[in-house]
Amino acid sequence: MGQKLPKLPANLAFLLFALILFAPETFAQKGQESGAGQSARPIKQVAKVNSEKPTVYTEKRGEYTFVVGSVQINAPQEKVWDILVDYDKSPEIFTNLSLCQVIGQEGDVKLVRQLVKPGGPIKFDYVVNLTETKPKLIKWKRRSGSLREVMGTWELSPSAEIPSASPSACTSVTYSIYLDGGMILPPWLLASQVKGYLPTVLSALKERVESSN
Repeated sequence: MGQKLPKLPANLAFLLFALILFAPETFAQKGQESGAGQSARPIKQVAKVNSEKPTVYTEKRGEYTFVVGSVQINAPQEKVWDILVDYDKSPEIFTNLSLCQVIGQEGDVKLVRQLVKPGGPIKFDYVVNLTETKPKLIKWKRRSGSLREVMGTWELSPSAEIPSASPSACTSVTYSIYLDGGMILPPWLLASQVKGYLPTVLSALKERVESSN
């Protein structure tokens, strides 16, 4: 009789499960079709918003490596801002977001609860401290809940490049995110998946803004 295979430690078994569950085919199939192949690029790159298609790259900022995505939206900066800060309606734009709700405020800091469902039975439910600098910067950092760390920003600026298809002002939109789920979901694993679905996120925002009245 052959020898029995050794039983995997619980943490390792869960990590293998997460690797399968978070495979791009399951987690961000649409994102792959629109640019997930960029995930094989080097850790740091310099990207410019010179196309209407999203650009995704990674960038080292101190001890953290952020996933960064940029897109050009054919609309004024204030219009993009108004849609981004309408948090209750965010799940209508971003399909992996089930809930985005302001649950409190401390001075200029908003407490925002987000429920993210990347795929399968996994979900992340956390609260972030969020600050706004109208109309150019939204910044957040994990306060409590799922994951060890969540940090991110939306940055808006007038675009220097106006496509011929757009008779009005254009806005350069940049989204940055860092996630750390600890030993079971380390930053490199989460970053690889964010790079897969981020083009879909940016394209969805672009479509919503440009199609709204």
